[in-house]
Amino acid sequence: MNATTATTAANAITLAILGAEVDASPRDIIVGGNVIRSVEAHDPARALPPGARRVDGRARAAVPGLMNAHTHTAMTMLRGFADDQPLMPWLQERIWPLEARLTEDDVYWGARLGCLEMIRTGTTFFSDMYWHFDGTARAAFDSGMRAVVAGVTLDMGDEARAAAQRDEALHALHSISAYGPRIGFAFGPHAIYTVSEASLLWVAQAAAEHGVPVHLHVSETSGEVRDCAAAHGVRPIAYLQRLGLLGPNLMAAHAVHLDDDEIACLAEHGVNVIHNPVSNLKLASGGPMRYTALRDAGVNVLVGTDGAASNNSLDLYADLKFAALMAKHATGDPTAMTAREALDLATVNAARAFGLPAGRIEPGALADLALIDLAHPMHFPGHDLAADLVYSANGRAVVTTICDGRVLMEEGVVEDEDEIRAEVRERLARLGISGG
Repeated sequence: MNATTATTAANAITLAILGAEVDASPRDIIVGGNVIRSVEAHDPARALPPGARRVDGRARAAVPGLMNAHTHTAMTMLRGFADDQPLMPWLQERIWPLEARLTEDDVYWGARLGCLEMIRTGTTFFSDMYWHFDGTARAAFDSGMRAVVAGVTLDMGDEARAAAQRDEALHALHSISAYGPRIGFAFGPHAIYTVSEASLLWVAQAAAEHGVPVHLHVSETSGEVRDCAAAHGVRPIAYLQRLGLLGPNLMAAHAVHLDDDEIACLAEHGVNVIHNPVSNLKLASGGPMRYTALRDAGVNVLVGTDGAASNNSLDLYADLKFAALMAKHATGDPTAMTAREALDLATVNAARAFGLPAGRIEPGALADLALIDLAHPMHFPGHDLAADLVYSANGRAVVTTICDGRVLMEEGVVEDEDEIRAEVRERLARLGISGG
């Protein structure tokens, strides 16, 4: 994807993370521009050129920044607003009416709050689907994170609305370069039950023409599957195949209700499936996603938090534990998803799906990483870092977050945090929602 690929690393050293543990050994991670130049044995006397930033990595583990493949970032403003309800009443009666009142600036500050939470918990990339495209794109840019932001289509069969949303999506696609190489574009048809067949056909054609991803909720509930079969004569995956939407550029969120034939079809077309374990559990979407069957068929599986109104957290480390435990519970096999495999969902698998040289700490990779406090009680005594990250710890153990070679949080300090909180409070008050 042109909008999110790495820029060429500068020849000069711009950042050095000194003494951090990488693969259980102290290393110096040398960054030039936005790319890791080298990972070397730790040298306590290492000299750096003038202007290079030094980050103390001692008593820290360096890990790849996590990649949140499905979220609605600005929904942090609705965290705790409408809990403990089934999906469709939750959407139709509580969420959608309030969202209709949000302005672009509301979305901007809600997304800034979401970015703040992700930065604090070690996430450096997110793939977003929400109203007011520019609000989220601006927030991602200003926060320093990497993101793919979807131009949303949700026409409910209204052709006039559909035409307007197509124009808006194309405008967003053609203007995305203004946000620089960290921010990319995706088409974002909400779901097959909220988007007309004509619009879905248009998205398939436009995405193929422009070579960009499609971000879509797929087979999230049993009702969606049942209604699709009644309306179109086939289940959702076959319907999407009929429309030309299946392919490596499709990011299929949720995918809870899949049969064997559908899994084989997803694998055949190279579709990326995004597991949202906590949101699925909270909304009682109908049992665990068939992770092992998808993996064994060769489907690339990613992970997302979903929005903070249905999770209610954007801490991806917390969700990785749920993903691993759900896979074990569903199969009766404690090896169904190991800790290292869970981490892959949010690193190398996501990097593969989005075409980014990320998800690893090695020369040539993007300088997107986090430092973990190894002295935190959640990491003691420290027998296995991957196990600690997935089963024991959560994002509170992250002390420093770096994206694109830029330090976004160092030793727990994020710039503008107080301003973000104050702005969100003011906007919640205007909307008539109480907030802390």
